[in-house]
Amino acid sequence: MLDVGCGTGATALLLAERGARVTALDVRQEMIERLRRKAERRAIPVNAVVGSAEHLPWPAASFDAVIGESILVFMDIPIALQETRRVLRRGGFAVFVEMVAPPDPPVGWHEEASRVYGAREVPTLERWLQHFHAAGMRPSVLRAGSIWDLAQQLPAQSPSACMDPAAFMDAEVAQALAEHLAWMTRFGDTLGYGVFYVEV
Repeated sequence: MLDVGCGTGATALLLAERGARVTALDVRQEMIERLRRKAERRAIPVNAVVGSAEHLPWPAASFDAVIGESILVFMDIPIALQETRRVLRRGGFAVFVEMVAPPDPPVGWHEEASRVYGAREVPTLERWLQHFHAAGMRPSVLRAGSIWDLAQQLPAQSPSACMDPAAFMDAEVAQALAEHLAWMTRFGDTLGYGVFYVEV
């Protein structure tokens, strides 16, 4: 299984703990190094690689499954999906969890999503399905809805359980958080998510 855009590896490590043979990829060297340290401490076998989802460094038909969590919106979606399809074996599948734009977004929605988050494109649900079909994939929507509704369904956690408090001492992190909160105040009720299961 390939975890694309793995970040610090929470999903990759969970899958490996449950018996999957996992390769994790992220474009940021520091994320891969953190994942390697975690995997070593916990004695979990994960192959961690620096690289881009737009240029996957493996030959065709290398994986049975690919997973990506909020990564496609930050890249050229058609290219990333073509690469995903290329490295999947016949009968393989991918699961993507992604941001979804409303069909009729408020003025400035896409521009602000690009400025605040760096998103290159946040498709509507219909546009996501078009992207998958164009890449030669057969998509199903496992779940979709409002980000606010999803947040209310998740179990409550203390901030210390899921984030590093020292990060807030960084001015860049504090600025990013402030911009995120401002964006969510303005547009959060229109932001959606989709969980897509895609077969090749």
